[in-house]
Parts: sequence; structure tokens; C-alpha cells
Amino acid sequence: MEIPSLTDTETNLRHCLLLKADDLYFTLAAPLGEELRNGFLGIEVEGLADENLSEEAIAAIDLDRFDIAERVRRLHAMVSARGLSIDDPNRPDTEFGRNDNLYFLEHFLSTLPDVALGGTDLTGARNGAVRQLYNLSFAWLNLIETIEGGFCGESETALSVGDLALLSGLDIRTIRNRCGPGKQVRTSADRAVRQRGKAAPAFVSLNALDALEWLVGRKDFKVAQIAPAWLTRELANSDACGATRGLLIASIVNLGPLSTLGNELGFTFDDARNWFDQGSVLPTGVINGITAKLGIQN
Repeated sequence: MEIPSLTDTETNLRHCLLLKADDLYFTLAAPLGEELRNGFLGIEVEGLADENLSEEAIAAIDLDRFDIAERVRRLHAMVSARGLSIDDPNRPDTEFGRNDNLYFLEHFLSTLPDVALGGTDLTGARNGAVRQLYNLSFAWLNLIETIEGGFCGESETALSVGDLALLSGLDIRTIRNRCGPGKQVRTSADRAVRQRGKAAPAFVSLNALDALEWLVGRKDFKVAQIAPAWLTRELANSDACGATRGLLIASIVNLGPLSTLGNELGFTFDDARNWFDQGSVLPTGVINGITAKLGIQN
């Protein structure tokens, strides 16, 4: 997973802010446009900001003036720590990460112009490190949602093929070759708009167990461990199906691939797939072994 450095991300964010400032400058007639742009940046600028300011002047822009900078820093901290939420790396939670951080960044990026300003095309800033961080954070939050969803009995993951490519650092064609009915990461397709019949596009879902087993099995992939207290609470609030799927997913996250764990506890990965697919109760020995290894309190 290639994460841009915080320095590169903040530098790119400053250029994004300059692009937005120049957009404001073009919106209002003189001198109001210039006053609005300068007030927004907190510095005096002549002409196009992103074109005429030196790198030293750009680096001196105070990011603490901008709320979007704090949201970018939170997301960067989460993915850099491979954490399971914005607030606590060991307690899965997507709500704050999405609603109060990712969606604001998405909106900010959507407001940046994608056409040249004043004949000078400076729009590449909107596709730099900040956009890369947004894409990674989107994929990472889908990973966290998959962990949460297991204890709700969900068998499919919010992760897409593109998300797996971003998180693994592999190209999307390589990932596609591993996904499909009967492949390493099984898929299922459903018509998005059934009443349109064959004309409707098919949405392909990835099997959550397969996707995590493959991802965590990569030597260069890391994810923070789930806190035993969180697991204990979720298990207590889950039905039989949620308990089975949640425990198997939590085992992959905290203990590594099930293909290895199964050797210790006496089951195969195909066994785990069947239990997961059916949502059936795990054998007593497997439940006891997994809960003990995860530190879950009975």
C-alpha cells in the first residue's frame, strides 16, 4: 500500500487551496475577487496564485487556518497506522471516518476546477497526493466496514477489485485475475435494476472471507489488531450467523490467514469457507480455540 508522505500530502493540499483560491478570484469582479482570494489564503497575491507564488511562499501558507487540513491529517494518520478507526486504531468504526472526514474531503476535491484557469492548466493539483490519500482512505474504510459487517452476518464485502489493488499495491489486472466464481476471491453478481432485465448492469460483489484471506496473506500488508473488548461486545450482540462470520474475519485480521490457523485447530480453509457461506455454528473446538486466541471473554 503506497501512502504519500504527510509532507507531500500537505504540499499538494496547499496547491489545491491555491487552485480553489484562483477559482474564487475569477468568480467576483475586481477588486472583490482579489480581496476574497487573499482573505481566503491569508496572504497577498498578484495574478494567479498557483502560477505566481514561489514554492517558499506556498510552503508558508498556514494550513491550520483550514478545517479541511485537519480532516486530511486524520485520514493520513489512520491509514499510516493501519488503524481501524480515526479515534482508536484497535476499535473498528467507519461512521466518523466517513461522515466527518472522507465525505468532506470528497466534497472539497469535487469543488476544484478541472479546466484551465486563465489559459494556464494548473488542474493537475486535484489529482495529486491528496486525491491518492482520498482513494486509499475510501478503500481502507471499506476494509473496516467488512470487519464490522462480519458480526452483522454479512458475507460480501464493500471492498471492490480496485480497492484490493490499492491496498495490496498490485495492478488492477492482476487482482481481476484472482477474482471470479470459483477463483481465489469468489464473486457474485446481482442485477442493479431488475425491472430493466438484461439491460441492467451487473454489480459484482467479492466474498468477504476470501478477500481478507488473500489480502492479509500478503507479506507486505499490515492491519492493526482488533481489541479483545470490542470483539467480546460484538460477539455478545451477534446472532449465530454473525458470530460465525465475525469470528472467522476477526481471526484473519488478528491471527493471520485461516489456512495457517486451521492447521493448529484442525480445520481446512474449505471448511472455513463452508461455515462462512452457510453461516452455520462453528464446531465447539474451533470456537473455543479461536475465542481463546483472540482473548474474547466468555
